[in-house]
Amino acid sequence: MKVLWMSDSPTTPSGYGNITRYICAGLANRGHDVSILGWQTQGQPIPWHNCMLYPGGLNTDELLHHLRRLQPDVLVIVADVWILTYFNYPVIADFMDTAGITWAFYYPIDADMGEKHLPPSSVSLLKTVDLPITMSRYGRDMIQANGIEPAYIPLGVDTKVFEPPTDKLLAKQALGYEGKFVLLSDARNQLRKMLSRTLDIFRRFAANKKDVILHLHCDSIDPFTRSSVYYYDLQADIAFLNLTEKVHITKGMSSSRGLPIEKLANIYQAADVHLLTSWGEGFGLPTLQAAATGVVPLAPDYTANQELIVHHGEAISIRHFLLDQFSLRRGLIDIEDAASKLEKLYQDRELLASKAHSARDFALPYDWENIVPQWEELLQHETTRRRTSLHSSAQISGISHGGERLSDFALGQHKAHGLEAELLYERALRIPVTLPLVGSEHRVSGCVYVASQPDVPIALALRHIFPALNIWSTIPLDFGSTASNGKPIQAKVVQANSTEYRPQLAVSTLALDIASFDPRLPVQAAKLGVPCIGLAQQREQAWLWPDLSLEKPDPLIAAELGRQMLTDQGVAADLCLYARQQLAGTLSSTNDGRSVAHSPSSSHS
Repeated sequence: MKVLWMSDSPTTPSGYGNITRYICAGLANRGHDVSILGWQTQGQPIPWHNCMLYPGGLNTDELLHHLRRLQPDVLVIVADVWILTYFNYPVIADFMDTAGITWAFYYPIDADMGEKHLPPSSVSLLKTVDLPITMSRYGRDMIQANGIEPAYIPLGVDTKVFEPPTDKLLAKQALGYEGKFVLLSDARNQLRKMLSRTLDIFRRFAANKKDVILHLHCDSIDPFTRSSVYYYDLQADIAFLNLTEKVHITKGMSSSRGLPIEKLANIYQAADVHLLTSWGEGFGLPTLQAAATGVVPLAPDYTANQELIVHHGEAISIRHFLLDQFSLRRGLIDIEDAASKLEKLYQDRELLASKAHSARDFALPYDWENIVPQWEELLQHETTRRRTSLHSSAQISGISHGGERLSDFALGQHKAHGLEAELLYERALRIPVTLPLVGSEHRVSGCVYVASQPDVPIALALRHIFPALNIWSTIPLDFGSTASNGKPIQAKVVQANSTEYRPQLAVSTLALDIASFDPRLPVQAAKLGVPCIGLAQQREQAWLWPDLSLEKPDPLIAAELGRQMLTDQGVAADLCLYARQQLAGTLSSTNDGRSVAHSPSSSHS
């Protein structure tokens, strides 16, 4: 069987790279002809573990070139569903239908819209391939509920590498963690993994404990940390939370180079528990790796995590479900519940040991040696079907590969994704948080209103964690010698009584006023859905924003509240909703029919 595999390169330190590495090498070792189009591969084709590794790009012409030259029996693409939008469906499908090539797609489903609904665009995309293969039972159930019958093959783990250490004390000692309770989080430093939430949980759990360590296996300066939806300095946040002595990051870890798998396994062997705080997982490979190593996994009680925790781990309840730009539910875990479950394992070492033993037993059937034969059987079965009927793929997908229907579908998909792209700016989840719109054209990510000079230290502390913050005020502010990217910080000045004030506040994401400088701010912020931090002595502030009201002007406490508003969209949205409800509850009609708002003291509209 000739296989053309398209995904992350086998040398890339990612989940998809891990899949490519083990499945392709496994199929090749079983006598199959395997070629790999590696998205991160550069230069000339090279032999790799009995396979040929080619540089591969995300475009139709390049893929067609390799299909014509290699003439595989099956093309396997491993990626998120949206990756298919990079290809011209009619051209690819027509060629493969004529050539008798089966098109298989291995993908994760990491969220749903509720009631087992998925975005119609994703469902339609999955119908364009001959053989959809999902990574989890959760994904299989979601796809089946949407009218498609996918195959299911889980990810695997090398249980000979990821195995419990012969001596746990020595494993800890090797990393300098002797005598420590070690919490590991193997998660890329990107938005979905919610590392700021991991820090919140650990901070609560670690309070008054001297024998706990959080080991983050990630790249603290990952390129993702300077993206339009995730502008976040992990190291600065660790320092701000006063966790520098208790939080360690893997030395030499790079998102491009990774770490040899044996060294990664050594980190797992030194851990007691593994914590994943991401808002959705299509599988959760680190959770399985932890189980194989005898490390108790904790993960959100949502999506594929549920099938990888069962009785040997701890499922953390979801506090908030947030809708992203595709109306998919993203789950933010309950920080208190997570800290409580960590505390239980910390206090009860017999329970910890029992769960660790059960975790290893759970992981053993997932060994890659058991997974690769499933791939061989599935692909051989499909290619045999293909040989007997060149039109079988059209019958399976229910979409004509050569006619008007698919062309119309492809055009519609591009239009749909264009509209989704337009919504991306408005509804995408972000850090720093940008809340949904309230009567404004759009929010400006990281736009913070600083009312007066006493708020400057707060803004500077937040800007250290979120380097892209945009600051504005109604007065000139002095930021001293503080510089950003070699340039002094410049704050936009908007006149307090100008027509520009309210629109500028409307697009903001946070307002600071610990000197009660702007008397209109609490009410205006409530109307516009902008979290407002101020002093409790101002009655409108205490009435509308009680959880964001300080008894005295303390910049550190204010900065901690500001950080929460910029990292926890669920809490920020709750506080804004409360403020609007408080305001709406006081509306009364005047004699001339106009509605006015009354606070416990007076209204500032």
